[in-house]
Amino acid sequence: KFGLSADSDSTELAVLEGRVGFLDANQKAKSVETAQKVAGSEDGAGEVDALAESEKVELAKAVADSQESASEYDLTRLANTVEGYAPKPNYIVKSALNMELIWCPPGSFIMGPGSGRESPAHPVILTQGFYLGKYEVTQKEYKKVMGNNPSRYKEENFPVDMINWENALSFCEALNKKDRPPKGLLFALPTEAQWEYACRAGTSSEFSWGTRVDPFNTGFSKTGLNRILEVGTFKPNQWGFYDMHGNVVEWINDWFGAYSKGINIDPDGPKVGTQKVTRGGSWNPPGKIIPSALRGVLPIDRRTSGVGFRLCLAPAR
Repeated sequence: KFGLSADSDSTELAVLEGRVGFLDANQKAKSVETAQKVAGSEDGAGEVDALAESEKVELAKAVADSQESASEYDLTRLANTVEGYAPKPNYIVKSALNMELIWCPPGSFIMGPGSGRESPAHPVILTQGFYLGKYEVTQKEYKKVMGNNPSRYKEENFPVDMINWENALSFCEALNKKDRPPKGLLFALPTEAQWEYACRAGTSSEFSWGTRVDPFNTGFSKTGLNRILEVGTFKPNQWGFYDMHGNVVEWINDWFGAYSKGINIDPDGPKVGTQKVTRGGSWNPPGKIIPSALRGVLPIDRRTSGVGFRLCLAPAR
């Protein structure tokens, strides 16, 4: 709950409850929390100050009035008219058998939390939208682009597996030559932040559907699932992505490393490393359910059943 006022010379942000992050005039990340305010001008943001009691009362009334007015409108429809956040049609990759990619708008979320290598939980701001594969790359799509199918269990609409990180990267590079993506965009593997943002789809729970294992979302029961399945067999998440908690583990662009503390803006992992991050669940070992935040790690040359990837189309890094 917050208030924002502005005129031609200055802006003031006051927070009644919660936390609001922003970028100042120098693109430096800052935040204002409960019962605080900050004023800004074209020269940048000033110091964060405490709200006076009279200001809290005034802001509380303004928030209540806004909530009452908002109840009369379809806020989802209203938000979708904002430039840069409006839904975009799915991107179709023609040279990969009309593979579908879904638009993810710019936004923010809390990455993690967890223990060990999933900590600390930290805010992430993604300043640019991107497209991500609706499904994991299938064997049929991979063979069309690369001319071979290395998968262990060969079925055209199963996710491709038995590929290492370099194989997945080569697929992306081949598509950049064949499909000629829009100016400023390139096919690539998603960053860890992009993947988790899409997996969560606006949620903050352990899984995108909640906190308990749900076989209708994943296909996994308490006894496990002992084989790979066709993409799209089970329910998608709220943004339309399938199999992000199961089927095959997915290669990620980032080198593995500890998370940075504080607000991370468009993070893409360490510059160097010895192993790459993987994300998502897999049928192997049977029935393994992976929460949105959980991180895996593998050597870049590892080929194993149950590891594939998902295609991303994003601004060049």
